[in-house]
Amino acid sequence: MNAGADLPTLKKSELLERLAQGRSAAVTVVTPNKRLSQALMLEFDAFQIGKGLSVWEAPDILPFGAFVLRLYEDGLYADLSAELPMLLTPAQEEEVWKEVVGGSGLLAVEGAAAKCRDAWNIANLWRIRPGAGNQDTEAFARWLTHYKNKTENDLDTPRLPDALQRFLPELKRPKLVVAYAFDILPPQTKEFLDALATEIAFCRPDSRSATVSRAAFDSAKHEIEAAARWARARLEAGGKRIGVVVPSLHEDRKEVARVFSRVMRPGGEKAAMPFNISIGIPLERYPVVALALSVLRVSQEEIPFEEASRLVRSPFIGGAETELGARMRLEPRLREKLGASVVLPKLIAAAGQTPLLRALLDKLYALRETGLFSQKTPAEWARHFSSVLEAAGFPGERALDSDEFQTQAKWHEALGELSRLDRISKEMSFSQAFQTLRKICVDTLFQPETPDTPIQVLGLLESAGVEFDHLWVTGLTDEAWPLKSAPNPFLPLAQQRKAGIPEASAETSLALDRRITDGWKQAASEVVFSHFAKDEDRDVLASPLIADLPHTTIEVPAFPRLRDLIFASRKRQTLEDRVAPA
Repeated sequence: MNAGADLPTLKKSELLERLAQGRSAAVTVVTPNKRLSQALMLEFDAFQIGKGLSVWEAPDILPFGAFVLRLYEDGLYADLSAELPMLLTPAQEEEVWKEVVGGSGLLAVEGAAAKCRDAWNIANLWRIRPGAGNQDTEAFARWLTHYKNKTENDLDTPRLPDALQRFLPELKRPKLVVAYAFDILPPQTKEFLDALATEIAFCRPDSRSATVSRAAFDSAKHEIEAAARWARARLEAGGKRIGVVVPSLHEDRKEVARVFSRVMRPGGEKAAMPFNISIGIPLERYPVVALALSVLRVSQEEIPFEEASRLVRSPFIGGAETELGARMRLEPRLREKLGASVVLPKLIAAAGQTPLLRALLDKLYALRETGLFSQKTPAEWARHFSSVLEAAGFPGERALDSDEFQTQAKWHEALGELSRLDRISKEMSFSQAFQTLRKICVDTLFQPETPDTPIQVLGLLESAGVEFDHLWVTGLTDEAWPLKSAPNPFLPLAQQRKAGIPEASAETSLALDRRITDGWKQAASEVVFSHFAKDEDRDVLASPLIADLPHTTIEVPAFPRLRDLIFASRKRQTLEDRVAPA
C-alpha cells in the first residue's frame, strides 16, 4: 500500500523542530533502512549547527526493524520477560531451515534454506498464505509446517511485530512516531504502527528544483571514471553532500573502490579517503578474519599452499614483528619443500629457522588431539576455536588500527553467533562447526565505521530518499533499469501480485522504479543520469525512464594519475658508459 495515504503529514522543517525539543517531546523517527537513519541524523546535526548550537540531545532516529527489536528488549527487561518467547538470531533461523530442508533429500540445501527464510519473511510482511500453486510452493508449505513445529516455543524475526502487538500497552511508547521516507508500507508494518495506539505521522524528503541532465559514455569503465572525477571536482568546489549511485555496486565494488581511490588520492597517500562505499564486504574477506579462519583450518585439516604462505607472512599471528625478516626468508624455502597442499606437521618441520613460529605451530598441534575426531556442541567449539587462536598468538604483536580492531570485534560476534546455535542444534564435528562459522562470516556483510565523508557511493535502492547537493546516477541502461521482476519461487505468484509486492510483477516493479527515478530528480540541486553505450561488442540503450531527458556533455577535469605525476617530475640520472659489451 502507498505509504502515508491515510496518515497525518509533517514537513521536514516541522519534523526537525519537533526533534530539536529533545527527549522530553518523546518523538521517534523510523526509516526503511539504516542509511536513511544516518542521513537524517546528519541533517538534524546540520540544522542544530545552523542555529548556532554546539551541544544538543541526540534525536531518536532508527530503522523500523531496530525500533521493533528495541521494544522487544524493553519487554525482556520489564515484567514481561516470563511471557515473551526467546528471539532466534538470524543464524539460528537459517540453521533450523537447513535442518528442515535437508530432511527432504534436496541437494542444494543452503540455497533453498535461504530462499525459504526470505519467503517466510515476505509471507508475514505482506500477509500471504503459503500453499497450493506448484511443486515449489507446496514443498515450502510442508517445510513451513516442520519449521513451525521446531520453533513453537521460540520467536523469529518475521513474526516479531505480530507477537509484540499484544504486549504494546504494557511497554513505554513514544508520544509521536514519524515514518520517514517510506514509499510503501507493507501490511504488517502498517498494522504494527496502528497497534502502537500513539500519534503517527508521515514525512517525506523535501523536493528540490534541480538541473537534470543525461550523459552517455563509451563503456562502463569510462562512465565510473567520469563520475569519480566529477565527484572530486564538486568536492573541491565546496560540495558537502555528493552522491554517486552505481547499480552494479554489489558485483563491482572492488573496481569502483579502486577507481575512486585513484582519482581522490592519485599518489596512494594513506590519508582518509573523502568517499564511503555503502555496501560492505563479507567478513571472511578481511585479513584479520581470513587469518583466523586459516589458523583454525590448518589446526585440523590440510590447506592449499597459498593459504599456508599467507599464514606464515601474516602480521596477525604471534611473533610476526619479531621474526619479520626470518619469516619473509622462510616463505621461498616453503615453496621448495612443500607441495600444493600443506598439513600442520609438515609446516612445523619446515619452520625450523623461525623458532617463535614453530613454537606456536607446536601449540596448535598439541590442541589438535582435543578436536580431531570429537563431537562438541556449537558453544564448546566456539571456546575451542578461541583457545586455538590464543595459542597462535592471534591477533599478533602490533597494536591494531581502527579498522582491524572493529573487524576483530565483529569476529568475536561471529563466534558468539556460533555459540548461540546450542539452542537449536545438536553436537557436530570440527568440519561441521568450522563450515558453520565460515558461513556466518560469509553471510555477514561488514564495513568498519568511519568519520562522515562528503562523497557517498550507493547502490540503486539504498539511494532512495537520501538528499544531496549533487547526485550522479550511473549505469541506467535499458537492461539495468527498471529492475526485472523477481518473485519468490516458494510463494504463490498470484498472491504476491495481489498483495502488490514490487518485485512480483513487471508492472509493480516499473511503478516503484518510476517513483524512485522521480525522487532522484528532486534529491539534489544538480542531478546527472548516465549510461554506457557499449558492453564489449554490444550496443546498449538508455533506460526508458531517462530517455526523454536532454543529452548533454558533462565537463569534468582530467585529474592526473600517479604514473603521470611520476613522469612529469622528470627525475632522471644520466650515466656515461664508454665500455661496450664484451
